[in-house]
Amino acid sequence: MKNFYILVILGSLIFTGCSTDQVVQDTEDYAMGSFVTSKIKAKLVKTVGLESFNINVRTYDDQIILTGVVDTQKQVYLAGSVARSVNGARRVRNHITIK
Repeated sequence: MKNFYILVILGSLIFTGCSTDQVVQDTEDYAMGSFVTSKIKAKLVKTVGLESFNINVRTYDDQIILTGVVDTQKQVYLAGSVARSVNGARRVRNHITIK
């Protein structure tokens, strides 16, 4: 009976160790996504021609998603270009629309 309890405890420790690694990885991914999102937002606000627009930036599954409304197609392209220029922005999905 004592051996059974030891096996149960060891099994629990093994599974706990695996899930802890996943939690750490998920936390690192979230932090990196938040960092990239913040860098893109800051760069969009500083970009001439985009500073007065409310462009939303979200990170989902390693994708940067841009949404919002601008005046011209040129501004749509500019916002996408700015987002892609930030280190860590692997895939940018530009869903910005024109008024």
